[in-house]
Amino acid sequence: MNIAPLIRIVDARERTFDWSAIAGGWGVAPPEDYVEFMRDIGPGELGDYLSIMAPTPDLDAMRGGSSESLGTNLATSAPTADLGEVGVFDMAIETRDAQHDWDDPATPRDQRIATASPRLLCWAVSNDANRYCFDLSDAELPIYVYDRGVDEWAAYESSFTDFVAGMIQDQIPNYAGDRVASRLGWEIPVTYKVHRNDRW
Repeated sequence: MNIAPLIRIVDARERTFDWSAIAGGWGVAPPEDYVEFMRDIGPGELGDYLSIMAPTPDLDAMRGGSSESLGTNLATSAPTADLGEVGVFDMAIETRDAQHDWDDPATPRDQRIATASPRLLCWAVSNDANRYCFDLSDAELPIYVYDRGVDEWAAYESSFTDFVAGMIQDQIPNYAGDRVASRLGWEIPVTYKVHRNDRW
């Protein structure tokens, strides 16, 4: 499946990423379709709803200490210039928060993943604070979604491309059965605003 025909790109700009550094930081190779999306389209906001973030090259190194100090460390750091102004900060912060939400024993989970131990990497956040993550502990990199509205986690055996295309085409309901495209009144092609400065 191809996302490009389903979106109308606004403010397109070329990006370069050091994918070797990113793979080293993640501990796994990024999904090929995510790499292609970042190369051909880039980070941005889908339908004024879903912010797809630029990849952080070394998530663990950027944490730079305790969870409590992460936001301060990132806020006072400069972007890595040789990675093409990559928005390294947002992915690191959202990943920390996603892992914190997962590790909270009070947070409900889909029964299929009740005993899972994912190593999450957050690649997108919605404007209603849902988090969309890859599970780096699984070679297939399944997608985990934290639905803030119902305060529950769900997992999808889906590729990055199929998941995003499925959202646009109203084929991916969240855990509570909500279909984003219908609720927001999306019409294909959905506007995709490429981030100008990698901060949202």
